[in-house]
Amino acid sequence: MTDSVRIAFFGNGFARKVMLPCLRQVEGIQLVGLASPTLERAEATAAEFGIERVSSDHVEILEKARPDLVFITTPPHRHYDQSRDTLEAGAHVVCEKPMALSAAESAAMVELSSSHPDRLALLDHELRYDPKRRQIERWLADGRFGQIHHASYVVDTPGRLDPTTPWTWWSDESRGGGMLGALGSHAVDAIRSFLGEFEEVRGTLAVGIKERTDPLDGQAKKVTADDHASACLRLRSGAIVDLRVSGLGGERNHAINITGETGAVAVTEQGELRASFTAGAPLEVQTVPDELESNEDLGIPNSDWARNFLRYSRKIVAAVRAGQSTLPGAATFVDGHETQKVLDAIRVSHHDADWVSVQ
Repeated sequence: MTDSVRIAFFGNGFARKVMLPCLRQVEGIQLVGLASPTLERAEATAAEFGIERVSSDHVEILEKARPDLVFITTPPHRHYDQSRDTLEAGAHVVCEKPMALSAAESAAMVELSSSHPDRLALLDHELRYDPKRRQIERWLADGRFGQIHHASYVVDTPGRLDPTTPWTWWSDESRGGGMLGALGSHAVDAIRSFLGEFEEVRGTLAVGIKERTDPLDGQAKKVTADDHASACLRLRSGAIVDLRVSGLGGERNHAINITGETGAVAVTEQGELRASFTAGAPLEVQTVPDELESNEDLGIPNSDWARNFLRYSRKIVAAVRAGQSTLPGAATFVDGHETQKVLDAIRVSHHDADWVSVQ
């Protein structure tokens, strides 16, 4: 067993806000490197969290810090090359979502990972480890709701409403920006893990704020990435799924609802799990054990994302220390590719204004 897992980060956004505070609660690790183009900010992060080496070049971190495990939290257009370099350097990789810019690129990433079968190649779908979602999986596996007829996954936030929000890669479709990739990937992964594969989609994308100011030159720049995405999707099982992820919502809402012939279940972010096991009966609150202390006591951000990243990261580190090349329940590069195919189909459907098969 490895005594201490050497961890590096590529990217200093989500890593700084969520991952690094959570990793303070994970034993058996050593933070050895951070790669980010904004060196001054990266050096401040390194000083705060005790990261040993900082560079603008991720290859330098791989060569000189020699990590066992890399978390890639850069914009999606960097995921392919950074995942490739990490795997070829002999490290395990956990890549942020969306996995890639296209299904062709995610397929290439799957091929890369298959050529390194001794290494973990995972996606950061930490909400898979939420105890409430795990309970839903068990009920579905046991057939408690009968044949599933309908599911919905909705995320509304006001995050893209402010016209003064600067133009960044988030506004740039060519670099993987947009709500469909950022949060639609979570929605698709969740429905896949609950209910199986998708057959066809009918989707639409929208840009609310057409231009934003680029802070680098002070000029207005066209927004090419979606602020809002919605779709109707049909599963191979025949069930219908409604999906909406929007940065143009008036208030935060993150909810999953699943309805079957003999019952239904619903869960909300940082909210209650409710279920019924009789068709048409009111949903009642279900108690689910939670082994963690409060977020405040743990010193982590007050969100389900942070809480479940802590669970996920502990399992990843334990797997690396034990020399494992698989992690039960985690989203793999194969899962990421299947999700990417659905996201691509939604984009094609928006362009063609028609139903599109998920190929």
